[in-house]
Amino acid sequence: GRHYLAMANQYAGSTSSFDVDSVVYRWNGATFTAAQFIPTHGANSWEYFTFEEDRYLAVANQQATSSDADSVVYKWSGTDFVAVQSIPTHAAMDWAYFSIGSSHYLAVANRQTGTTYNINSVIYQWNGCHF
Repeated sequence: GRHYLAMANQYAGSTSSFDVDSVVYRWNGATFTAAQFIPTHGANSWEYFTFEEDRYLAVANQQATSSDADSVVYKWSGTDFVAVQSIPTHAAMDWAYFSIGSSHYLAVANRQTGTTYNINSVIYQWNGCHF
């Protein structure tokens, strides 16, 4: 199989913007080379997970124009990762995937909304089509 590395890019200092591409790199046998550029908004982290024969990446976006930025779940198409679901998050810090029996879950750690740090994190359950 091929080996990949997803890097979350949070801030582009050259443009003073949180709207910056994060990169999925592919191992070519000697080094990692850029394979896909994915638009992100203050990305903090990626979560890779598999279930039902499919491969997924979820990005935790921290900031767009405010701390309320959608985070996105991507599915491997065989050649690249394609966005399949956008989930409202609040300065998302991290995702965690887990399963219990045949049920699949994706949990997001939210940090803040506006100036309020008293915010719930959320656990989403797979319903057969999305979380």
